[in-house]
Amino acid sequence: MTPDAISKIEELVQQVQSIADPAARQVSLELVQAVMSLHQAAMERVLEIVGEEAPGVTAVMGADDLLSRVLVLHGLHPDSFEVRLSRAIDRLQHHFDSRGAGIEILESGPDVVCIRFTGRRPGTAAAARTTIENAIYEAVPEVGELIVEGIPEEHDPAFVPLDSLVASERA
Repeated sequence: MTPDAISKIEELVQQVQSIADPAARQVSLELVQAVMSLHQAAMERVLEIVGEEAPGVTAVMGADDLLSRVLVLHGLHPDSFEVRLSRAIDRLQHHFDSRGAGIEILESGPDVVCIRFTGRRPGTAAAARTTIENAIYEAVPEVGELIVEGIPEEHDPAFVPLDSLVASERA
């Protein structure tokens, strides 16, 4: 997905969540969940067919930026939580090392990921937090809680949790 598409989805979800009529809001959310369930079932079938016909292609799909995001969204990514998180941390370490900062995992698991950020430049905390959150949530959006030590926390009132979009039961 392009950043524009992601922004548009976030904007539309915010609009749905702000619908005053609870029945209309519920129907809208159920519609999104039904479409997501259909897409998940279709993606599962694609992965089955590809796995049977060309087993190596699944790994290529998991490494593709766009497909990886869709596979993660539906809980179908071929790589484990730990592998995806490790890749994200490696990219973040490379990014921050070149800027004289550091990042370290203190705790990692599907329930909580806790990271320590060490930076030396004043005024870069907000950008560093955004970079870290974007990288982690893109790689492992199913994480329950992300804690970033070393950077003051700022809450984004526009944040929409992933579980509000995905049906609670997998098909």
